[in-house]
Amino acid sequence: MSERVGEEGFVSRAAGIRLRESDLGAKGLIGSGAATDVYRLDSFTVPGHHGGLAFVRTRDRADELWNPAVLSRLVALRLGLDAEARAMLDGVAAWPAAVVEDDGGEAVGCLMPLAAHPFYYLPSDEKSAGKTPQNAKWLIAAPKRARRAGAVAVAERDLVARCTVLARVCLLLETMHRHGVVFGDLSEKSVLYGVGDVAEAFVVGCEGAVFAGEGALQRNSAGWAAPETVGGDGDEGGSGADDEIADGDGGAAVPTSSASFVKTDASTSRAPSVQTVATDRYKLGLLILRVLAPAGDGLERSRDPERIQGVVDAAGQRMMTRALGDEPEERPTASEWYSYLRGVIIENLDAPVIRSVVVSPALVAEGDEVRIEVEVSGAQQLTIEMPGRADIRRDVGGRVVSERFTARQSGRIGVRASNAHGDVVAVSNVVRVLPVPTPAQIPLASPDVPAGLGVLPDLASLEAALGISTPPSSAGSRGGEISPFDRVAELRARLDADATPVRDLMRFGIEAERVSRERLFPPFEEFLNDADAQKPRD
Repeated sequence: MSERVGEEGFVSRAAGIRLRESDLGAKGLIGSGAATDVYRLDSFTVPGHHGGLAFVRTRDRADELWNPAVLSRLVALRLGLDAEARAMLDGVAAWPAAVVEDDGGEAVGCLMPLAAHPFYYLPSDEKSAGKTPQNAKWLIAAPKRARRAGAVAVAERDLVARCTVLARVCLLLETMHRHGVVFGDLSEKSVLYGVGDVAEAFVVGCEGAVFAGEGALQRNSAGWAAPETVGGDGDEGGSGADDEIADGDGGAAVPTSSASFVKTDASTSRAPSVQTVATDRYKLGLLILRVLAPAGDGLERSRDPERIQGVVDAAGQRMMTRALGDEPEERPTASEWYSYLRGVIIENLDAPVIRSVVVSPALVAEGDEVRIEVEVSGAQQLTIEMPGRADIRRDVGGRVVSERFTARQSGRIGVRASNAHGDVVAVSNVVRVLPVPTPAQIPLASPDVPAGLGVLPDLASLEAALGISTPPSSAGSRGGEISPFDRVAELRARLDADATPVRDLMRFGIEAERVSRERLFPPFEEFLNDADAQKPRD
């Protein structure tokens, strides 16, 4: 290849595979990684690439994870693709474009494409200076946190945007896996996203990829390690070739130990390990789970496949269960995930579909609670129209929407699902509401008290006495007027006196009852027996 000097920069002498650091021209530091420094190149270009370039320089060439030979093969892999495949790769990933050497011919880094404008944001924090890469951590966290930080917030149930970002990641991983390449350190920091008319994704960190089956170590981000790559007596992920064995199907080596294999917590491990296509698929499942089911604080590292229930259909739930399972060979491929996510996108680009409306119970008493469950796809808003009360409007939080309300009137419940492409209406089964009886009058029997008993006091005097708060006084203390308290005591004495004959009558009655129970005449059989006993004997 020819070498050109000018204001536009220098072009590689080795077809973009190997360059000299001294040929890169002016550069400025824009960031640092775990073991690298990243510089922006002011004017350097390579053939076939359009856009800015960055120089990723390693700080420790003795690091066991630094492998210039693998890096050169990754650069050659891109150059060996046809024009269409290379354009696709450059559109979704920062793939190594060239290996950079020092003046002594030793590899010190590589050239990488810079992410375009949509993949950056200006932080709202005054302490931050300049633009910051907009990675998928703002898709995994709650949208309100992204808004506070200044990043683009994507609604939790904007499945079109979220699935578009994920589908592009699947496209890259499937291309890599078909060429025998393992990405390795896939995490939320690896995926940049931008949202305009169409959502976009750009994957960074491809310089850490390796070729499957060669036992090369790769980094793990905290919370993203696959369970089978973590373990071994405190030495997480193994330490070298002596600690590796090949898996059963002749694939990449996995770490083990001369002692018994002991798994550690994969949710916190950051130790490098030998990874495989299966571990890439596990991490892809984690990314899909966490992006489609974003969580609040403290749940960003969840690995529970049940969290996606209600967001996707039954097929998607089964795929997620397989993706996060302990059987690596059962995990869905990136191609399978791409096909599924593409179907979700198409489904949400049309008018919504109401699949079922179920109300239970169908027979209730007035004022009891009723539950409605609507299964819908592609909807952004749901309106529940009920007889006898105001409509309920809800933003759709998944494929299944549940609502509870108080039943007031019999009839059917209408459901209206809508999105930007139209709306659709459905009605439920009939709900019968039975009124609760409320008696206006309850008949009560009034006691009939003879007036001659004189039991009832003078009500007029008693009502007048209700205002008296002083203790009762004697009859003569107020000009011969008898207080209601004295009158009540007098009436009680009269009742006791009248009750004496009644007690005697009751005693007489009890005695008479006792006597009546005694036999005055013997039974007829006993009478005959007694008569036979009194006859004289011959």
